[in-house]
Amino acid sequence: MPWLLDMPHAQARALLAAGAPVFLPVNPVEYHGPHLSLHNDALISRGLARDIHAELTQSEGDWPCLVASDLEVGVDPCPGPGTRATSFRQVRSLVLEACRRLVELGARRVVLVTFHGSPLHSLALDAGVRWLTAHGVRALAPLNLLLRAMLDIRAEDYADVYATIPDDVERAAAMAEAPTDFHAGLFETSISLHYAPDSVDPNYTRLPPCPPIVPDRTLLAASRAAQRLGRSQLARELHFAATGKGWYALRPFPAYTSRPHLASREAGAAIARYMAREFAATTARVLRGDEVPPAPIMNWMVPVTLGGGVSSGCIPLEAIAVNPSQAF
Repeated sequence: MPWLLDMPHAQARALLAAGAPVFLPVNPVEYHGPHLSLHNDALISRGLARDIHAELTQSEGDWPCLVASDLEVGVDPCPGPGTRATSFRQVRSLVLEACRRLVELGARRVVLVTFHGSPLHSLALDAGVRWLTAHGVRALAPLNLLLRAMLDIRAEDYADVYATIPDDVERAAAMAEAPTDFHAGLFETSISLHYAPDSVDPNYTRLPPCPPIVPDRTLLAASRAAQRLGRSQLARELHFAATGKGWYALRPFPAYTSRPHLASREAGAAIARYMAREFAATTARVLRGDEVPPAPIMNWMVPVTLGGGVSSGCIPLEAIAVNPSQAF
């Protein structure tokens, strides 16, 4: 995978001038439980970039897969040993600066890739997408497609993923927990096994399930009020936020959701096919100018958090279950 910034300057400029898209990864160094690496989001992003590029070459041009250096920053990363937190304002500023320099280098198409699902993180990336678009560069952040899908996720839509779980009881439990499987759980661990198997500790199979998540009552009430007012999108977003806050309230805090012990490379391959197909199709349309970039969810997070100044994940290290049930 060619790293754009490692190339001779003239070669990089020539490729960008010819229209080759460049992938700009923006991922935190983040704790994903004891079984995954601190670079997990970056590893998955690289795999997604390769898959998206492979799909693009079939219809858009036979360019090399150009990847800029990962910025290694992220808003509201999961607390834990080794996590590096960066503010919304800092991430937004760094993303904008990277986008400006790519355009200065000659970029005409930019794909901002991340696998970090914090809404504020997505909004920081969206600032880069909007700046690029305003300056005549076609750009998008494909993860917004996945985050929108998570607001309405239905386990039956991923039947081939859950079919990899042989035990009927475990399969039913995992399917019931699909709406809360958003960090280092069955889905993300499976994707990691697919894209970066050497980064996954084999003892993941011994991890206990995440305890039941009780959604935050205040946010849940706000979600119900929004639904009564006919604001269905806002209601789904508030329910998602209520679940996230309920997860952070677990003690000890597991730092993963759902059932990572059920993960498999087979499930990861199935999930990757879903994402790569959808991400690549949308990326192709946006880079051709046929479609606007997918919008991020929860735009209200910026004013509600005073521009990202209010953190949502203050958990002391002693409250984190670094070795759940002594599995590691």
